[in-house]
Amino acid sequence: TINTTNSIYCTLYFAKGKNALELLKEKGGDTFAGGGNHTTEVEGMYRFKSATVTNNYICFGTTLEKTCLEKPENYMYQIIGITSVADDVIGLSANQLKIIRAVPSTTSQVWTVYYGDDIKWDNAEIKTYLNTTFLDTIKNGTDGAYWDSIISEHKWYIKDQKTAVTATEELKDPKEISEKSKIGLMYKTEYVNANDATSNNWLFITNGWTGNPRIEEWTMSRYGDYGYYYVWYVGLSEFPTWGMNSQAKLAVRPVFYLNTGTNLTGEGTKDHPFIISGVMPQE
Repeated sequence: TINTTNSIYCTLYFAKGKNALELLKEKGGDTFAGGGNHTTEVEGMYRFKSATVTNNYICFGTTLEKTCLEKPENYMYQIIGITSVADDVIGLSANQLKIIRAVPSTTSQVWTVYYGDDIKWDNAEIKTYLNTTFLDTIKNGTDGAYWDSIISEHKWYIKDQKTAVTATEELKDPKEISEKSKIGLMYKTEYVNANDATSNNWLFITNGWTGNPRIEEWTMSRYGDYGYYYVWYVGLSEFPTWGMNSQAKLAVRPVFYLNTGTNLTGEGTKDHPFIISGVMPQE
């Protein structure tokens, strides 16, 4: 309430934004889902592909570009893709953005401290870290309740993937499914699909993949052989590597889906990333 005899004028600006899929088609060009016709789908998603991807940056946790650019380790993400169809098995709808943090966590994590046991994703210490410690950083941030509310909670496919570099291997066969959670990691196939496993894979451009240091990072895909105590990781080779002992400490890059109904503004570049201008919360 303002008590004054003078006139006061306020100007309000509303950033309505554009439907995420439509804007990605418009801005993504040849790097998004096969280019102009956008008909190429991989594992139920329209995806960004190619090492030349420079227009899939998105801010999460802030609607202020300035804040996002000043603290990219907190707020800058990249869009892996957007779901093309609903998946009732794990609880995803069409048009849900899947994003990955552009900067890996500075705190390396172990998969498990139990060297001799077959610890799968649901019981992995890294899953607990992501869905407690990391998720709490979102909840405790500015407008944390809102940002937490627009992250989709769903089940995840867990696949024992034995093939080293094949981009077309079927992620959902066999259909081993995890418990519900919000935060995961990239699948091995997502790294491969980003650019056919070349050394300029866009998932690593942001952390000096082609320079130094190269950073070893977890995926949530298990190698699925030799006793099942191994998890795929990427970092020191252009190809995902199997056989890393699960007890090792590697960097993590949180991954999650946003609820359907996302509207975006911006260009999607590193200097002018997409800004989330509205998301319809889901039950």
